[in-house]
Amino acid sequence: MLNLPYERADAILKHMTTAQKVGQMIMASIEVTEMDDKTRAFLRDNFVGNVILFGKNCVNRAQLAKLNTQIQDEVTAYTGGVQALLSIDQEGGSVTRLRNGATVFSSAAAVGSTGDPDLAYLAGHIMGNEMRSLGIAYDLAPVLDTDGSGVGGIPGRRSYGSTAAKTSLFGGAFARGLRDTGVIDCGKHFPGSGDSPVDTHFGTSVVHTPREEAMATSVQAFRQVMQEGMRSIMIDHTCYTGLDPACIPASLSKPVIQNLARGELGFEGLIISDGMQMLSIADVYGAPKGCVMAAEAGCDLVITGNGGDNADPDGEDVQTPCIRAMLKAVETGELSMERVNESARRIIAFKLLLGDMYPAEDVVSRDWSAHEAFAQALAAMGVKVQRDDAHMLPLPQGALFLSRISRARLGVEEGDRLVDGFAPMAARLCQGESVEFAQRPDLNALENRIRNAPAVVFAAASRVEVRELLEDLQTVCRLNPRTCFVCLDVPQAAQPADFAPCVITSYDQTANAIRAVCRALKG
Repeated sequence: MLNLPYERADAILKHMTTAQKVGQMIMASIEVTEMDDKTRAFLRDNFVGNVILFGKNCVNRAQLAKLNTQIQDEVTAYTGGVQALLSIDQEGGSVTRLRNGATVFSSAAAVGSTGDPDLAYLAGHIMGNEMRSLGIAYDLAPVLDTDGSGVGGIPGRRSYGSTAAKTSLFGGAFARGLRDTGVIDCGKHFPGSGDSPVDTHFGTSVVHTPREEAMATSVQAFRQVMQEGMRSIMIDHTCYTGLDPACIPASLSKPVIQNLARGELGFEGLIISDGMQMLSIADVYGAPKGCVMAAEAGCDLVITGNGGDNADPDGEDVQTPCIRAMLKAVETGELSMERVNESARRIIAFKLLLGDMYPAEDVVSRDWSAHEAFAQALAAMGVKVQRDDAHMLPLPQGALFLSRISRARLGVEEGDRLVDGFAPMAARLCQGESVEFAQRPDLNALENRIRNAPAVVFAAASRVEVRELLEDLQTVCRLNPRTCFVCLDVPQAAQPADFAPCVITSYDQTANAIRAVCRALKG
């Protein structure tokens, strides 16, 4: 049972206006790396109580510490001293918002593959220490979805494993690591998106898993980690007909939030919606209406903003209409004042529990080299030589490296680059030559280079790329039997390339993963 300072929260709440209370329920995004007049006006005019950070906001430690200080100064000025919860998606792997100046860790799948949950705890603890020192006290992680890659590829490498037991074991360890540093952990995406056939960033997803089965599988992982003290959950946008026959997205569903999470599971922590600008909500209900429905259904916090994946191309303010819709809904009674008070009280109590959330004064000078060494070792544990039938390892100098250009990606990867392309980076590290291509390699133009190369390394960054480039890989293997296929994803993603004489998998496409792949190539 959570021991929150509710009496102190009540004392603050009774002096707040309705707009200030609604503002406490808002988790907004901003577009800047340094506070400006437009951002200041947006926050102040809407009494925004909390901010979610994305990669677009994070340049380096000094910049981010300054920005987070500016956010806190601004928010406390119009809330009577109540600080903002600054949140971020810092899972590891492809969903890593803090990159420059912070440690980039392996994905959940890579950590799960080690078989050692203590490593998940250490990753969470290190990440938590870094975030808290930068002024971020709310990590929207870990993912507690079981891996449904056999269904639709969701959540793939963001999941610790394919069973509730493994997911809760490793996800629970990561969550404890965060909590032990004073960072709120957040299990997502409740009640479990592993069976989802569609990415809710881009469309409506409906899961027909029967209630009994869902409770014994996907929900069980959340139940276990809740019992261990998890402080927050994020509600998925998928419709679960076994849990809500009305086929309402879970994030808008009272049966899922109030009856299941709060009632049956007895969860007392913060409940936050997934992003309300995601198309599964915005295209069906409209984000403003979705925010009202989510709040009335039981979400304490609603994410009104967005990352690079859903940013309005014209720079239109899509968040103020969401906040104004919630205020109007309170006036009309569509959103009850009781619900607003309940959530605002819980949010403020959590903030009081956390204490001062400003960045540490010495954050820029802190030595995190030991963190980086651990992250590199963890990445190396995920790299596996699946086979080397041609005995081509160690790779000779002068090998030809082929891969797609590292470009803006969609969905949870937020639209900015995790690292430079595989081919140029690996060619530098392995003393070879590189060729990058946009969609498909021009194999007619490259034929002689491929045939004459002492070895060829052909890389794909995801299971989607494996499927799209499979025919080209087959041609390259015919042209040069000394071809190694590198799959920067989970080992299962490489299975269609079982014809390649040499296969290496890495789980991730982070810089540390690529360096570890190169060490494997060099023997």
